[in-house]
Amino acid sequence: MNTEHLGKHISLLYRYSQIYFNTELKKYHLGSGQYIFLLSLLENEGINQEQLASLVKIDKTTTARAVAKLMREGYVRREISPDDHRAYILHSADKAHAVAENIRLIMDDWNDTMLDGFSTADKQKMHTLLKRAIKNVLKNE
Repeated sequence: MNTEHLGKHISLLYRYSQIYFNTELKKYHLGSGQYIFLLSLLENEGINQEQLASLVKIDKTTTARAVAKLMREGYVRREISPDDHRAYILHSADKAHAVAENIRLIMDDWNDTMLDGFSTADKQKMHTLLKRAIKNVLKNE
């Protein structure tokens, strides 16, 4: 077994991903901390902030900050929930729909960069192994 820790490599990939996404998303006034919330909301229209936090596996405080930024930039709007007047439901604004495909293309480009030179079988194996590792981590939550 290699004595080098896998977490070190995951951390390095994460840091370079953040740099890449921050650079590419700057023109949309988004950062690496918001795009995952925006894409998740686009796929789950009308959820509340707590559900969004749970969906992306990020704490409520960070989610609240990201949603506030998305609202300031005109990507998200919120309405009082008809079921619970103390809660808000979130909706993506037209501006979010206008940039969604571009954000997905940026994500695809990053995947292409990371997996350059990998065979199709290696790419599939990597996805399978990463999903399995995530499942293991979530099992211990």
